[in-house]
Parts: sequence; structure tokens; C-alpha cells
Amino acid sequence: MHTFPTECTSTHEDSDTGECRVILVGTWPALRGEGTVPDGAAQITRCAERDELGSIVYATGAGWILAGQDLDDGDVQRTIAKARAVREGIRLAILGQSRDWRRCERWMRRGCRVYLEDTINLRRGVAAIRASQTLEVNVMDRIFFEVLRERATGPAPHLTRRERDVLELLRRGMRNREIAGALFVTENTVEYHMRHLLSKFSARNRLEVVERATALGLA
Repeated sequence: MHTFPTECTSTHEDSDTGECRVILVGTWPALRGEGTVPDGAAQITRCAERDELGSIVYATGAGWILAGQDLDDGDVQRTIAKARAVREGIRLAILGQSRDWRRCERWMRRGCRVYLEDTINLRRGVAAIRASQTLEVNVMDRIFFEVLRERATGPAPHLTRRERDVLELLRRGMRNREIAGALFVTENTVEYHMRHLLSKFSARNRLEVVERATALGLA
């Protein structure tokens, strides 16, 4: 067991103190080297021997298990079960490979609170875990979110600058005449761009254009 230097250790749970205590099981490339936690933002304790996990959870009062990049699903399952036998409410964060979006989706459905790409640096990784703890939200690394979003909605279409302008005004609820006035073009020109937007988003009406553009992060 090795604890990287941070603020003092106590047995209070994270949620009571606002501190962030993490037990790393497995490896995280970002912790090779000095392993200094930025700005004392978290205490990270490495669990080298998994048989010691229960005693480490008890001794540190950790609120998080971070499953390293070398743990397979069975390892993760056994690790979190052992940790929760000591502290029922301990949360799970996982480091995974960017191409394995299926695993990300599977573990987020199983109750994983934070899923990050295994190449993430120390500062961003700690910030993600702290954000989840402070805001009580689930955090998924953007690279996984983008793949899942594309699978759900299809690839984002390429829009011209004028189509983006029309889309933005459409999102604000403007009608064609109002859009034409705002862009200093004719209504026929707006209708031309609208036809292209309907086609590119495979939408039946203006509302679907906005909904699909929003889902793809384009509006």
C-alpha cells in the first residue's frame, strides 16, 4: 500500500468532509513517477495486494474505488464487492480503453459513477472524480460519450456556415420570415437552406431538425 502525499487521513467518509479519498486497484499510467495529487485535491492510496483491500478501505475511510486499466470485468466486480462489504456506499470509477465503448456503457448501467479513458492525466482524472462526488452526478469521458451519441443518432452531418446560422435562429423559435430578416436574405433563400437541413438531419419538420441537431451537439 502506498499513499501519495495529501492532506491528513481520517476515517470520516468523503461525503461528510468534502475530501476525496480514492483507492487505486491496478495501474494508472498517470501515477507513474512522483504521483503528486494536484493542489491536495485528493488522497489516492494504491492497493498493491488485493487481499488487503478491505483493511485499506477501513483504514482510509475512502469513498472511491478506482479500477485501473489492467482489471478485467471479473476483477472489477470482485473488487467493488469486497470494498462494499466494508463500506456499502463506496463509489466506483473505472479507467478503460477509448475504443471499448461497449464496456463503458455496460459499467455505467451497472452503477459506475465515473468512467474515464485510461490515458487521462492526473489532474483531469481527479477533477472528474471530485465533480462526481461534489455534484452527485455520473461522469463519462467525452471520448466515450461521442461514440455512444453517434451510435444513437448517427454521424453528425456537415453544415455550411449559412446552414448553421439558419439552424441557430430556428432553435430560437423564429419563423422563415423572421430568419430572412435577421440574415438579410429572402424567404426563398431561407426555404432553400431549410430543405437542406431537413434532408441532412433526415427530419420531417422543423422541430425534428432542432431536436436532432441538439442531440448531436450542433444546436
